[in-house]
Amino acid sequence: MRNTLEEIVLKYSHGDTELTSVEVDKDHFKELLIKYLNDKNSSTLRQDIMCEVAGVKSNPNKLGYDGKDTTDEMKPKNVDTTNPKSKRLSGGGNYTDMTFKRHNAFCDQDAQIHIGGFVDGKHIFQITVPYREMITHFENQLIKRLPNGDQPTQYLRSMYFSLTQIKKCDNVLLTYITQDLENYRGHITKPLYTYLTKLQEA
Repeated sequence: MRNTLEEIVLKYSHGDTELTSVEVDKDHFKELLIKYLNDKNSSTLRQDIMCEVAGVKSNPNKLGYDGKDTTDEMKPKNVDTTNPKSKRLSGGGNYTDMTFKRHNAFCDQDAQIHIGGFVDGKHIFQITVPYREMITHFENQLIKRLPNGDQPTQYLRSMYFSLTQIKKCDNVLLTYITQDLENYRGHITKPLYTYLTKLQEA
């Protein structure tokens, strides 16, 4: 009888790290990939994919930039088509717990924002935007939340950007787009789809 993925994971976590007591095949590996790529609570694998496409090594640490020894920030979004509440890819993203100190460091270090779109864990597109090119938009949000500058235990919980701000940037780079974009059109907002096709043609 074929082992389930859950049984294999359980065996491994209980000490059978060589998996001598179970049969593992290609289908198990695919099942694990699908589960991991669509994990709502972890974007690690999607970030690793984006780092690979961007030509940088992924930072294994939670602190710092997503790129190892670089100033690259990965912002993946995934559409889970099995979830009717899952929103379409729009090109937007956000930073959590932002401060002026962190914002200024991103500007000084010329951080690069990589925006990635996934559908059911499949990589659909990836674009790169210099953080500095959205500086005014970011600072307006920080000033509103922290009018007196950084204060102990005070943060801008979610500093967002959208396709509207990206369109105003001069140095946007399309680093990846799937050849099957049309197949995923229903999971991409119309403005983003139009923008991606224009970048593709440029």
